[in-house]
Amino acid sequence: MKKYTLLLLIPVLLLLTACQKAADSKPQIVTTFEPMYEFTKAIVGDKVEVVNIVPANQEAHDFEPSAKDMTTLTNADVIVYNSKNLETWASSAKNKGIKIEASTPVEKIGDDPHTWVSPKSALLEVRYIAEELSKKFPDYKEEFTKNADSYIDKLKKIDQSFDQLKTAKNKTFITQHEAFAYLGRDYGLTPVAITGLDPEMEPSSATLIKLKDEMQKANLDTVYSEENSSSKLAETLAREAGARLLPINPVEGLTDEQKKAGESYLTIMEENLRFLKETIK
Repeated sequence: MKKYTLLLLIPVLLLLTACQKAADSKPQIVTTFEPMYEFTKAIVGDKVEVVNIVPANQEAHDFEPSAKDMTTLTNADVIVYNSKNLETWASSAKNKGIKIEASTPVEKIGDDPHTWVSPKSALLEVRYIAEELSKKFPDYKEEFTKNADSYIDKLKKIDQSFDQLKTAKNKTFITQHEAFAYLGRDYGLTPVAITGLDPEMEPSSATLIKLKDEMQKANLDTVYSEENSSSKLAETLAREAGARLLPINPVEGLTDEQKKAGESYLTIMEENLRFLKETIK
């Protein structure tokens, strides 16, 4: 009799275990690179699991997903990526849920995907991500909206600080690659890039000579190099033009050291502003 009762209980126990696993499991959002992860995590908190694809010490430009990464994308309930012009592997992934292209509400500058580099554009992205996630997870809409508002308040303070650059007399600055067009447009600045949209592009000698001449004519004494990329080109131009090097960060990724130090999109934007103020004034 006891054996018979135990046999009857086994299906019930299995069902309860399955239900418990289902209750314990959380939906999964997969983000592409650091700013998308930070924006999304700030919105959802602990309600939804957030997994980032591009690892520390790598940038979205030169990232190639592995077979494991593609499986992660396929199984995602939501994929949050910035632009189909940057993370083509994410925009084309066939996942079981929805995809959110964060830069959708931002007015584009050609094929340039670097919308997040401007805090003003990042504000639009965070709001859009929150709205789309609230549609996917309506039970969490109130909390997502509250969390997004809190993060946006921090972004607004940085945005207002950048707005002060609009009154500067010198608004031109030299950067390593063409990642700062949205920052320039949103705050009335004129970024001049050594290379194009891809930081791995090599400029010609004629381009470097032309930039050197333009710097000297405009009395520009600074070249901004990107902390997480090779600064060889920036160093070459600075040496030829007799200029100094200062760091600037398009936040295409964070190093392990930066993460351990508690750095984030917000802190890096504040640091970018501090260094830009040394030449834009």
